[in-house]
Amino acid sequence: MNMAVTEIDTLQARPTEDEIKTALDEAQARQVALVDLQFSDIAGGIKSLTIPSNLLETTLRRGYRFDGSALSGGMRRVELDLYLAPDPSTLTFPPAREGEAARAQLLCWVLRRDGSSFPGDPRSTLERVLRRAAAAGFDYQVGIEMEFYLLHHPLADLSGPPASDAAGYFDIGDDLLAGTRDEIVATLDAMRIGVGGAHHETGPGQQELDLLQAGGIRIADQIIVTRQVIRSVAERRGLHATFMAKPFADAPGSGMHMFQRLARLERGDDLLRDPSASDGLSQTARHFIAGQLIHAPALCATLCTTVNSYKRLAAGHRAPQYATWARVSQASLIRVPAAAEGMSTDIELRSADAMANPYLAIAASLGAALDGIKQGDPPSAPLDENLVTYDVDELHRLGVPMLPTSLGDALDALSADKVLRETLGNYVFEQLLTVKRAEWAAYQHHVSPWERQRYGDV
Repeated sequence: MNMAVTEIDTLQARPTEDEIKTALDEAQARQVALVDLQFSDIAGGIKSLTIPSNLLETTLRRGYRFDGSALSGGMRRVELDLYLAPDPSTLTFPPAREGEAARAQLLCWVLRRDGSSFPGDPRSTLERVLRRAAAAGFDYQVGIEMEFYLLHHPLADLSGPPASDAAGYFDIGDDLLAGTRDEIVATLDAMRIGVGGAHHETGPGQQELDLLQAGGIRIADQIIVTRQVIRSVAERRGLHATFMAKPFADAPGSGMHMFQRLARLERGDDLLRDPSASDGLSQTARHFIAGQLIHAPALCATLCTTVNSYKRLAAGHRAPQYATWARVSQASLIRVPAAAEGMSTDIELRSADAMANPYLAIAASLGAALDGIKQGDPPSAPLDENLVTYDVDELHRLGVPMLPTSLGDALDALSADKVLRETLGNYVFEQLLTVKRAEWAAYQHHVSPWERQRYGDV
């Protein structure tokens, strides 16, 4: 297909002249030679199209035509001509490698030729849900704790975690891993990503990196960029990064905890806190929690999007298995951490992992919360396991729903959830089911080494 720059007749996302000038001036000042136009596919992978810098101005004004089947991982039946419309506010400059040309990165909206949002664009899906929240007077923000492993060898070459790293929770770790973690933080900061702290996690070679609270589009964009930076820095240092939820059977899994805040849009006051309540939570917070608990099984299809995700949930170790909420229990799906006076209240959603599409994960989570607020139902009672230990039989007796135990179960729950269908829109909803059901079917037909070892000589 001819990838020529083509005029978009009514580009709704057209940047202002000031935004275009600022982007061009900064790219020129940094002597940028190449620009990566980036977007997210349905599954959450980053896609990229590289243009020379002399096309940047035209692309900012008119967009760039591309094959839209890339949004569904190339699962296409017809050619789908769509347009990448760069968002100038996302302009970043990854550190140039020695001997390589300087480059810039821009995250893009995906549009039709008439300038309208393409319904299969995950970024536009999140924007639509955020506008619904804003229309109701809500400012929704999210902070992230992202866990991942840094490995000395490709994951496929390992039968177990790297033995050279015996560091534990918040230990410094060996020099190579600690230095890599430091470079990741410094690189993200230089790229104007709202990075917080980073530290060694509990698993051998496992790391955690925090992203500060930001509005929905901004935080989702930053998750995309952060995963790229982690992989790139690790590769430069001879390491391999993996965001798999459960890369090792005998080591802790990796999650992506979402710290959600809700404020009044105009005044900025915390809508989740009520100092007069015994636990400090407002009725809005309770409805927010109730919505996410009610839709928890279907939410898993957007938060825990791989076959491997459910091996993390099944293993426990601070990963939720039931749709519970609590103040202190790290096994709960939702936790409300203690907040100091003057600090905003967080509602922590703990099931997600970093393999998820951040736009769809955040959109679905917000959609579930908004439905809870709309319905006005209270959540079930909190189950804090520092006070009482709840075994499986007791949870069943209390009627606590279990989270899906497989990707197939999660997809079945999603397909029956009308609220999440409305939240994601029919196009994304059906595409997500199609792509992920194909993945689940492929896994079901796969014969693993474990099966051969277990049953081969029986």
